[in-house]
Amino acid sequence: MPALFTASEILNSTSSHLNSGHIDNQRGRIVWDLEDLQIGDWFIAIPSHFQDPHDTLDLAVRRGAGGLIVNQRGRYASAPKGIPIINVADTKIALLDMMRYWRQCVQPIVVGVTGTSGRRSTMVVLHQLLQNHFKTHVAFMNNLGWYGCVKEVFAMPKDTQILIFEASAVERGDITRIGGALDPDLAVLTQIRHPLPSPERNDATASLYCELLETLTDRNRDRVAAVIYDDAAVKKRADQVRDDLLFQMHSQSGKSLAHRVSDQSLATFSHAMEATLGLSVSRMELWCAIEAAKALGLSKATLEEILDLNVEARGDDEYRTVNFN
Repeated sequence: MPALFTASEILNSTSSHLNSGHIDNQRGRIVWDLEDLQIGDWFIAIPSHFQDPHDTLDLAVRRGAGGLIVNQRGRYASAPKGIPIINVADTKIALLDMMRYWRQCVQPIVVGVTGTSGRRSTMVVLHQLLQNHFKTHVAFMNNLGWYGCVKEVFAMPKDTQILIFEASAVERGDITRIGGALDPDLAVLTQIRHPLPSPERNDATASLYCELLETLTDRNRDRVAAVIYDDAAVKKRADQVRDDLLFQMHSQSGKSLAHRVSDQSLATFSHAMEATLGLSVSRMELWCAIEAAKALGLSKATLEEILDLNVEARGDDEYRTVNFN
């Protein structure tokens, strides 16, 4: 069941007050897309560069909204009389506050995945590795805005054990907002590259995406807190923010489970993923997913079984095959 809020829960989880109407125990989803609105939902007015839904609040009510969450104003020309209206200082901040509240209600282990490429493939492979051992929920972004995955987080069932969310950015602060609200236990950084590399651009891009590291919780300092497929700029930035948190950095040594997967097996799996989900998988995404699964408690033996790794020792050489389920 997705997140459903009463007026009291909205008021308690946000900096807000009831402008009109009355408080009852009726629960509703939090919705900001009129096309998605169902009877009894709370409509939250999120202005954009192109329109301000505060101008069409009556339309949300006609479509079945049970209440409105709006930016603080003296009056609302389009709001019908008698409808519950909750005033907040900023509806985008209120949305983050309510997402934080739902995360605290469910209390999953939270994994944030970011990077300039490979985020979604890493998330899907990680979900496949975990699905028979944990109740997992994946929250992809549906646009480039910092609140792009909020809808998917609100869809997280109450029995979820691990939440995997996608974090992307357009400008500094975007990832901090979403990460700060979800309070991740584990950060996964896939490949981070500027399309026109230079030392300055690489440093700026690394700082942008390494914001996720700054939102990591301090609860379990004896566990791996971040899995990073690093380059020089990312490693430099990660070292600045890591404090005494444990990070697992990518190695080219070939000793990881990801390096034991044959090129042919990886290509077969990647083609299957691309055909079904439109996502290819490289060894980079595979490494990130495997190391994240290990950080979440899956043993080497369990992962070898999931990956169906069979090894025949041939002196210093080994023959390895994998069959992804």
